[in-house]
Amino acid sequence: MKKLIIAIFLLNMILPAQAWAVVSLAQAQSGKFVIQSESYNRLWYVDPEEKARYVIRNAKGFMDFVQAKATGISNKDLAKIKTTTAGVANAKLTNRFKGQFLLAVESKGEIWYVDPVTGIRTYLKDGQVAYDFFVKKATKVKDKEIAKIPVTKKQIVSSYTFDNVTYAIFEDGVYQGGSYADEILPIASLSKLMTALVLLDHEIDWQKKITITEAHIYYPKIYVGNDATSEVAIKAGQTVSFYDLWVAMLLASSNQSAIALAESTGLSRYDFVAEMNAKAKELGLTKTKFYDVAGLDEGNVSTAREMALIAQAAFSEEEIVEATAKGQYTMSLLNSDGTTSTCAAVNRNTSLMAFGPEAAKSGYLVEAQRTAAVKKGDKIIAILHARSMPERNKILEKYINN
Repeated sequence: MKKLIIAIFLLNMILPAQAWAVVSLAQAQSGKFVIQSESYNRLWYVDPEEKARYVIRNAKGFMDFVQAKATGISNKDLAKIKTTTAGVANAKLTNRFKGQFLLAVESKGEIWYVDPVTGIRTYLKDGQVAYDFFVKKATKVKDKEIAKIPVTKKQIVSSYTFDNVTYAIFEDGVYQGGSYADEILPIASLSKLMTALVLLDHEIDWQKKITITEAHIYYPKIYVGNDATSEVAIKAGQTVSFYDLWVAMLLASSNQSAIALAESTGLSRYDFVAEMNAKAKELGLTKTKFYDVAGLDEGNVSTAREMALIAQAAFSEEEIVEATAKGQYTMSLLNSDGTTSTCAAVNRNTSLMAFGPEAAKSGYLVEAQRTAAVKKGDKIIAILHARSMPERNKILEKYINN
């Protein structure tokens, strides 16, 4: 007993109170699902072995996540874990798998979840059923509390609890420093720099005519519903040149133009995003992930350091620099009835352009806050999660001309 008391005393001396809080909360939620109530009711799973949390983005990807985490089990052993409060269970086997997912390898890959409290297993029929089940079952947790549970290193995902600004500075291709430069965060429309790089990997006909579809116009609603997004005045049925859409994407940050350009390559949306992620790996990035071509998905994440590397690659391309440096551009449209019209692509980043950059791109989402990537001379500066334009511009004032 004396040895136990001494051990506890020594641990209290060695570990700070904050570390105990992390262990305590992660342990308490081990194998459970929690909802981040202050961040769009985001669903997380707390891995019982890692004591770290995994984000569950949506029902569509739920089963892929579960199958990757599941442990294979025979029907004989599975039967030893009860499905109701009635019956006899094998305590040793049940305790071993509490809070985990099981893959019934002899039953067409059925997936089961073992409740960490009751030890009862539940059959997960499909992603939607499972997602709905865990949303209903999950405990709601505020940001301050969920921040005490570390995010797994096995997912490239933001913690969605960060409340500061990050930046990274490169000069002549060499990292000069920054603040929180390796924090993974949503990047919003800075994603379009990667979209542009991937487009340049394809054979481009700048005068190619692209017909805008209803699906292109609807694209932003998939992610943000009826919230306003950066667009130009194009309509379904109009035909626009590749170049004009290129400028609209990079200058006016048009999301509809981004998806129209991506699909003009002949690739599906999924395959185009796959090329974006392959490009990230080609650039040596390990904390960058893309889910959509425009940056509307908050799952598009990177760090200030890696975003600066993307910007460095993008701003070395003349076609990208030239498009982002414009103030305004007039697009030519061929209407479905054969008549022609025009619309403007406008650079609304007046305070950003006041710094005289050779190239610049900005973005905004609630989850991302204000993001920017700027090139001036030999310097590249990437800023993520600025909570206001003055906060963003203060960093530029300090570093862009010095």
